[in-house]
Amino acid sequence: MKKAILIIGLFLAAVSSNVLGDGLLAEEQSKGAFTTLMVAAKDTEKYLKSVKSNPALYQTIGADAGGYCRTVSGQDYAGQLMMWTAFPSVTAALVGASKYDPSNAPRAMENMREFKYGATWAPLKGFPRLDPGYERAMRIKVSPANVPALVAALTKLEKEIQDAGHETFINGLFVAIGGGTQEAGTLYLKSITSDEKTHGAVIDDYFAGASWGSTYLQATSLIDEVVNDQFEVCEQFYTAE
Repeated sequence: MKKAILIIGLFLAAVSSNVLGDGLLAEEQSKGAFTTLMVAAKDTEKYLKSVKSNPALYQTIGADAGGYCRTVSGQDYAGQLMMWTAFPSVTAALVGASKYDPSNAPRAMENMREFKYGATWAPLKGFPRLDPGYERAMRIKVSPANVPALVAALTKLEKEIQDAGHETFINGLFVAIGGGTQEAGTLYLKSITSDEKTHGAVIDDYFAGASWGSTYLQATSLIDEVVNDQFEVCEQFYTAE
């Protein structure tokens, strides 16, 4: 366990130093941070209805926004959900997480889901806006030395895909802090559009020879390994007043 924690710390330090060298990390940190809880819901709709009816929890932990992502393709287990919470900074995210222990939830909540693990996420390339929808979620391995180039390529790719008519497309790249062995040594890449139809149109455009195809290949060439690849349907149901 100590070795795993050390690896996470060294990886984060290496990534941070490389991105700082390009002056990118400070700018991206202004885009906030996230915490996530990975759960297996026994009855997804019932569980989500219960969580949505309790905005006081999000107020207590100081969240800016909250929502969920339901895995619809490439599931690791039945009822896979990622409950996400947005904060203005990593500090706020860690403080907020300290105010709620998901492993010690009320009995009624425990009976509706199995808690898997939690993580805090710092942006290497933050979302230009918080706009959940139909999302491709990938865990990837990238050499720390290549992270700045990947961030630049993803930023360029985002604009080129939008300029090609896919206005709702956005992407983000995140590094986990305290994500355990599940997230150690990987980055979290999210590609988002408004719904299934718009996401499919982006993919069809690429296979039809899209003008942004070369930028996509440039970005993917910097990825050493794809560890996991899933589709999620995501929704925001809480916004701080």
